[in-house]
This record gives sequence, structure tokens and C-alpha cells, in this order.
Amino acid sequence: MSYTVIARRWRPKKFDDVIGQPHVVKTMKNSVKYGRLSHAYLFGGPRGVGKTSLARILAKAINCLNITADEPCGTCENCVAIDQGSFPDIIEIDAASTRGIDDIRELRDTVRYMPLMGKYKVYILDESHQLTGPAKDAFLKTLEEPPNHSIFILATTEAQKISPTILSRCQRFDFRRISEVEIVKQLKRICDEEGITYDEEVFPYIAVEADGSLRDAESILDQVISFSGEHLAYKDVLSIIGIIENEILFTLIRSILEENLKMGLEIIEKSLNEGNDVHQIYRGLVSMLRNMMILKICEERPSFLHLADEEYQRLSGIIEQIEYYEIQNMLNYLLTAEDLLKGLFPKIALEILYINLYNISKLRDIEKIIDTTEKPEFLTEKREFQNEETLPAPYKEPEAGKFGQDAHGFVEYLKKKMPSVGNMMDSHEVKVEGHMFVVLADKQSQTLFTHRGEEVKKHLTEFFGRPMNYVVRDAGDTKRNTLDEYVKEAQSLFNR
Repeated sequence: MSYTVIARRWRPKKFDDVIGQPHVVKTMKNSVKYGRLSHAYLFGGPRGVGKTSLARILAKAINCLNITADEPCGTCENCVAIDQGSFPDIIEIDAASTRGIDDIRELRDTVRYMPLMGKYKVYILDESHQLTGPAKDAFLKTLEEPPNHSIFILATTEAQKISPTILSRCQRFDFRRISEVEIVKQLKRICDEEGITYDEEVFPYIAVEADGSLRDAESILDQVISFSGEHLAYKDVLSIIGIIENEILFTLIRSILEENLKMGLEIIEKSLNEGNDVHQIYRGLVSMLRNMMILKICEERPSFLHLADEEYQRLSGIIEQIEYYEIQNMLNYLLTAEDLLKGLFPKIALEILYINLYNISKLRDIEKIIDTTEKPEFLTEKREFQNEETLPAPYKEPEAGKFGQDAHGFVEYLKKKMPSVGNMMDSHEVKVEGHMFVVLADKQSQTLFTHRGEEVKKHLTEFFGRPMNYVVRDAGDTKRNTLDEYVKEAQSLFNR
């Protein structure tokens, strides 16, 4: 006996079975209930979110012989034939292969014939954006003067490629990605009803890998069941999907916070020797830092972030040791440095990425020094002057038209406007050269300073009261490595 995959066995058979698209389902049910059917619909959205399934349910509802209210009965002759794929009045066309003008002309010739069994002939045109130019023009003629007994449903993953003339003749519905929470709930339901036991941690991994596609999630589940049998084990799922273990990622993050580079490099080496891929470790770090950033912002577990209780507790403990802007800076660096892993030496590239994450985290140490060490006189403005008239006023945020000219004053101003960038800048040498504001930074920090350059430039103009250029230069050998050296040089300038 042939096996039917989960994605087909669990395909929705009625409107209430459709997951994650309540806005479309409600409209379709009301259209059927009140007889307000359009002659053409456009279903657009990502793959595997229910576009074609909902098209078939709509076709079944309007051809059901015993429809009650807004749902097909599922038992009449027409409903059974539709579920079995043998109903002659539902014509499914794959526009990826049937896309030429001759194919559309053939469709136009058949449209005028009355349905054989049902009330309506329903044409479901999948991947409709792939129709050729002449085919689109020919199809437009059909949409302009459709027979009363024909309904067209265009499904596409790229609605922006549908011509405006076709769009204007369709009711458009945009399907959403299925949330991780909804995917996890459906996967549990499938396993419960099919007698499959499981470790609770497995489903969030499948949901993340599916990336909003329920069909992809069900296909992955099918693969995992084939491998694991009647019980889905946590490690089996990680092995099949190719996801790094959370324990490895927790250890890497902890090694950064505890300033233990040796431990982190050893974990990377061990993980690669066990068969994990460089990109798996990279993706795992990005995912974990993203979860940390969201938890830090929300200060609680948001409904859209599906985490196992143990993972949530461990992440909550980690984020207490780190500031939001540190997580953001590390995550931003990882995302901008992804191409480094595509070179000839991916392992070395991953080790460098890890070390740079450690270097970014060292900004915490500089902040601690600033908080615990007496600042130089030109920063705190506590220097005693010979007469009261020369005593400078303490820093205040400038009013409109009253701007400063001091480089360090701008850094204090930027801390209020862009805290993450301002705090980073506070630990680097800055100076004003004419109409240029210059930041001296090492190569690994330059990307972090430039990625929001336009915003910084806007605040420069506000502060200095004139157009300013924003320049980030390589500090090279002239970069001061500690705050103490910076203080000594500043004090020597004042005491000459």
C-alpha cells in the first residue's frame, strides 16, 4: 500500500482547517454565505501557507450539493470527487510549465463550456506570475468578459510581478507567513493524533527551519518520523535538520561574557570535529543573539517568540549580564560579516568572527573604566581656572541655533540621540577637522560606526550648526589602547 505524506494527509478540507489566515478565511466564508462571489481572485504570499488549499476549499464550497451556511459538507458526491482530485469542473494549471499563449488560448476555448457536474467551473492558476507577456495579454481578454459559470483563482509567491491590468480585475488577498507558535501547535496535534511521542524541544527547531511555511514544517516532520520511528528525540531532530545544539551556543556566548577565548575556540574545534558545519554554528549564533535581543527589549517572553522553558530561563540569565547595545552590535557584526565564511578558509573565518565578537564585548570594560576612574579635566570640566569668567558651563543639550564646536561635546550629545553609537564612540579618539568629524577606529569596529552613518551625519549638522561630513578612519598604530594613556595625554596638554 502506497504511503501518503503528512502534508497531503493533513491538507485542510474546510475553511476552519486553514491555519494562520483568518482574514482571508472570514472573507471567503462570507462570500459563500451571502453569494457575493467575484469572478477572479488573486492569492499571493510565501510558499506553503495555504494558497492552493484555500482555493480548492472555495471551489468545493461553491459546488457542494449540501452546503450548510458557509462550509462544504465534505460527504456529497461533488465534495468527495474534489477531495480525490477527480472533479472535472476544477481545472488546476501550473503556470510554470503551462505558460505560453497557445496554452492560454486553449483555456479560453474551454471557458465558454458549461460545467459538467457542479455549478461553477473553477480555474486555479498556480505560480501565475510566470505567464509570458503574450499569454498575460490573452488571459486578460478572458478576465474582461468572463462567463457567469467560471471563476478564476490566481495563486502566486510573487504578486508584485502580476501586471496591474490583471490585478485590477481580481480581488487580491495577501497570505501571511505562519507563526512559529501556530506551526508548533499543528505539529503537536499531528503527532498526538498519529500516536507519535516526542521530546518537547523538537518542534521549535522544526518551526524555525520551516521559516513560516506549514507545508515545509510538515515535510520536515515526515522526514524526522521516518528516521526516528515512533518517538521524536531532540538529538535526532538536530542531526536531520542540521542545527547546532543549544549547549554549544550557550557555551560560546558564555565564553565571550566571561572573557575566556580559549574555551570558545575549543568548543568551535570540538563542534566541527563532531561533524557540525561552520554555517550551522554561524546560523545558531545569529538565532540565539536575535532571541537575546528581543528578550532584552521586551523584558519578558513575547508571544511571537517560541522558546522552551529551559532555554528561556538560560537566556534570561545571560541577558542580565549584557547591555542591549552590546547584543545589537554583535548581531549587526555577524550579519555584515557573513560573506567571510564563503571564502577558501571557512574555519579560520569563523574563528575570526568569534574573536571579533569577543573584541566588541570589550566595550563593557571601557565603560567600567569611565565609571570608576576620574575623568581628565577637559572631559569633566572641573579644572580650576584663575578667574571665574573663564569657567566653562557644564554640558547641556544645545538649543536650536546654539550649537557647540567641541568633538567630545558632540559625543555626549550623540549618547542622548543614539545611545548605542554614542557609547561606542566614547571609547574611541574623535576630532574635528574643518567640516569633517573624524572617528579613529580599528578595522573590526569601522563597520559598526558606518552602518548608521546617515543618522550620525544628521546629528552632526544639528550640533555644529553647519553641514558636516562624517569620516571613519583606520586608527592604525596611532590608536590609544587604554583609557589611561588617553588621560595622561590630555593631562599633559593642560599642564604645559
